[in-house]
Amino acid sequence: MTERRFPALDGMRAVAAFGIIATHAGFASGRSLDNDLLAAFLGRFDFGVALFFVISGLVLYRPFVARSLAGSPDPAPGSFWLRRLIRIVPALWLMLAVTLGALSQRADTVSDWVHYLLLIQVYDHHELDPNLSQLWTLSAELAFYALLPVLAALVRRAARTPAARLRGHLLVVATALVTALVFNLVQTHLLRNTQALLWAPCYLDWFGLGMLLAVLSAAGPAELASLPVARRLRVLFGEWAGAPVSCWLAAALLWLLSTTQVATPRTVTAPTFWQWTVQHYLFGAAALLVFIPLVFGSGGRVGALLGSGPAGLLGQLSYSIYLWHLPLLLFLQRELGYRAFDGHFGTLLVLTTLAAVAVAALSWYGLERPLLRYDSRRRRQAGSPAAAVSTTADSVSS
Repeated sequence: MTERRFPALDGMRAVAAFGIIATHAGFASGRSLDNDLLAAFLGRFDFGVALFFVISGLVLYRPFVARSLAGSPDPAPGSFWLRRLIRIVPALWLMLAVTLGALSQRADTVSDWVHYLLLIQVYDHHELDPNLSQLWTLSAELAFYALLPVLAALVRRAARTPAARLRGHLLVVATALVTALVFNLVQTHLLRNTQALLWAPCYLDWFGLGMLLAVLSAAGPAELASLPVARRLRVLFGEWAGAPVSCWLAAALLWLLSTTQVATPRTVTAPTFWQWTVQHYLFGAAALLVFIPLVFGSGGRVGALLGSGPAGLLGQLSYSIYLWHLPLLLFLQRELGYRAFDGHFGTLLVLTTLAAVAVAALSWYGLERPLLRYDSRRRRQAGSPAAAVSTTADSVSS
């Protein structure tokens, strides 16, 4: 069994979170609406969402794959789901209580509270509070969490040998990639529901790319030898990982393409089908290239930096940074007397980042980490197989 951690992913969580802060500060200040290169970049730092979804697919699916290929019991679905709820819900509900109770200027109804507390706001147009527009990603994550143990169990029941299970897991990955494409086509041409662009099926391919990394990194030589396509892909990823700078330059070029007019508008104008789709696949391909050197290699000095203690700490805080940054941004904008889209990007970016890190540290040390440690002790005492999954390996869309 080859369960392992990838320390550099902690740093990537922090990079993703700070990129999303930059995008939101750029939009709120109006800076990303300008017609220059910085504005174009600011409008695409939401690429961090793709990074988070790929990380989730990788670190959450890999224990299932590793145990499946080794013939060991899967983490119990109930324990997995409970752990995900413990990781997400307490910090989320704390933020919602403060935001809806004190920071929001919108008269949120009881129904709005319920929808946000249960993360179902994206399904019937309750995602109206501007302080909480980032929470759509958690709704998608929650749906992915619900699906993951079910998919792993289906593979285990249908396949009896490690080689057959490897094929089963790759079939799951392929299904996720195809499902996202089909759902995008269906919602565009049949449902005609733009809110469906916030639903999990649209992003199953981003999760699926992480799952692909999980499968190929967990499979051993014996399993890979039984499936030539998987073996060749694993060799290819290994070669790319040996040239991390080239990998990241290719990712940067794909991301730069997304800053052009082929992708979604940087205003509130609704994107066309082709704009949304082109940006979606550019982000997905770029995210895959970002992670290959960190999963199948060391990532060199960049990997060491991302896996360092300070980067790891920021990665642990990234979930609450993500939760709190938007209500804090809008609060600071009001308290400083700045009007929406009226400048002060640098001030808002710095103050929001500092405030989000400070509040996230309070949430992590005062609430999140104690709960996670308590849950880990409880499961170790109960002898749960899921206890082998490290607290710091957990991932959420932050």
